Amino acid sequence: MKEKQEKKKNDMQNEKKNGVLKNIRIALKAWFRRYPSAWILVPVYLAIRIATPFINTLIPSLAIRSIGQGNVKNFVILICLSLLVFTIINAAANIMGTYVQAQRTYTRLAGYTADFAHKTLVTDYQNIEPQKKQKILGKAAQSLSSNWKGVEHLMIQTTEFSILTFGIITYGSAVLILDWKILVVTLAMFVFDVALRTHAIKYSDSKREESSEIWRKKYYIMQKSLNISAGKDIRIYQLGNWFHKLLCEVVIARGKLEKKLQLRWYLPTVSGTFFNFGRDFIAYSILIKRVLDGQMDIATFTLYLGIISGFTSWIYSLSERFNNIRKSSHEFNDLHDFMNLPDKVRKSPSTAVVSTGSTTVHKESAPEITFKNVSFAYPDVEKNTIQNLDFTIKAGEKIALVGNNGAGKTTIVKLLCGLYDQTQGEILVDGKTIDDIGLDKYQDKISVLFQDTNPMAFTIEENITGLEEGQCDQTRLEDSLKKSGLWEKIQSLPQKEKTYITQTFSDDGILLSGGETQKLLFAKAIYKNGSFLILDEPTSALDPLAESKIYEEYNNLARGKTAVFISHRLASTKFCDRIMFLENGSIVECGSHEELMAKGGKYKEMFDIQAQYYREEEKNENN
Repeated sequence: MKEKQEKKKNDMQNEKKNGVLKNIRIALKAWFRRYPSAWILVPVYLAIRIATPFINTLIPSLAIRSIGQGNVKNFVILICLSLLVFTIINAAANIMGTYVQAQRTYTRLAGYTADFAHKTLVTDYQNIEPQKKQKILGKAAQSLSSNWKGVEHLMIQTTEFSILTFGIITYGSAVLILDWKILVVTLAMFVFDVALRTHAIKYSDSKREESSEIWRKKYYIMQKSLNISAGKDIRIYQLGNWFHKLLCEVVIARGKLEKKLQLRWYLPTVSGTFFNFGRDFIAYSILIKRVLDGQMDIATFTLYLGIISGFTSWIYSLSERFNNIRKSSHEFNDLHDFMNLPDKVRKSPSTAVVSTGSTTVHKESAPEITFKNVSFAYPDVEKNTIQNLDFTIKAGEKIALVGNNGAGKTTIVKLLCGLYDQTQGEILVDGKTIDDIGLDKYQDKISVLFQDTNPMAFTIEENITGLEEGQCDQTRLEDSLKKSGLWEKIQSLPQKEKTYITQTFSDDGILLSGGETQKLLFAKAIYKNGSFLILDEPTSALDPLAESKIYEEYNNLARGKTAVFISHRLASTKFCDRIMFLENGSIVECGSHEELMAKGGKYKEMFDIQAQYYREEEKNENN
């Protein structure tokens, strides 16, 4: 009941969205805080933008008045001065507009995009791996993808909306003085246009999930198409046409969706055409009648005609800007949804660490890990992956988790690493929960090697140590490379440990084989020297001889530590104090290798099958 209430509470929190005004305030605050000059720049820019169309309308009127007076000299002087003033103001508007646009763009890139990138790197793993969270992440990324989406678009549209609002008040007053009927028709057009655009926005909102999924699939296909490792499979298995077909299907789906969206946006355009006709008919009728009655000269006629045309254009744009603000505010909320995902308490790293120059050496004792009635189900999945697990790993004990695929081994490792919270029960580390310890402080204890981890496109040294060049302990680095079996390979390279992996950042970068990659990651675990060692299929890409050597090093590394490793190859379990055999998320057998072999259960059955395979392989090699 408590878990359901908590879930309902989280769902209600997720449904709360910032209103348009609040999002505008947040965006402008970020912009003006980053660029204090905006407090002066923006008001001046707004004033110039408001004045520019009025001056542009005034010049023809002044020209006609001068011609009507027959004074050529005054006409030339007046026109030259008007054009000079207009040119200066227009140039100032363009220059200021460039600065304003740059400030908005860098507020998005250096501010919001940087914060978003940091959140993706440090947020809890359970905030990025599940499918539901992937969708939230995808929509947040899309909202920052350009200046016509999300926060930057909101800043742009708010600026333009402000210009239009002040301009409409000024121009609208002049139109009202001329004749109220023109103002009524124009305002009616505005209200009707807002209603149609609101309908279009609601439809767009209903399709944002679908749009985000299409974007995410397209991004994945493009990313895999450019990925070097995937490129081998694509070519060898001739997947190029298939990938192209998938991309075309995504593009076609995007096109169909865009067509549906655009149909909703055509209605305001069509309605605007009819309203413009009505407005123009009334305006021309009124202005022409006043000219014919002698109440207005041609110069004033031209001025008012420009004012009415400008007012109508601006009020129509006001509707468009208003709805663009609402649309971009909704996209800004997509970013908020991800940025507001809660994270665990992260206390500072353990104080039981001593500094030796630019490196650290862990002095903590091996922890005791206890699972008390622990169950876990992945988000949006009803069935538990692991069920009611109760066991204790004693301090300094070496445990092997074995079983067939899907038994729950990797899930247990994710829980042990603090990447997910258990659905039920407690996980205790020396009698304390991970939340009590603090996630960062707990993870500082762990040296872990995942089977599906790829090295970063940095130097070998940086990959192993996690430190910038020149900050590591060279003795520890050399020791890690030797113990992992990678020392000779590194020494054969011209730049040795300074060599980059891949050519992303260096033309001299190299590609490591699967086995070399696992050795590199093993060296990383050795270098960190955590008091809790976790290895998830650490030898899957190694041959049996290399595997045996690595496990000897693993056994040496595990001395004085609590250690857990997963392996499909049961021959490696001889190094462990206890073996837990998992099936369907539960521990069905537990004991030492000898005890489980004597029991004659599932462990022995799997071991005998693998032993027969190795004997046949050895026989084939001898022949």
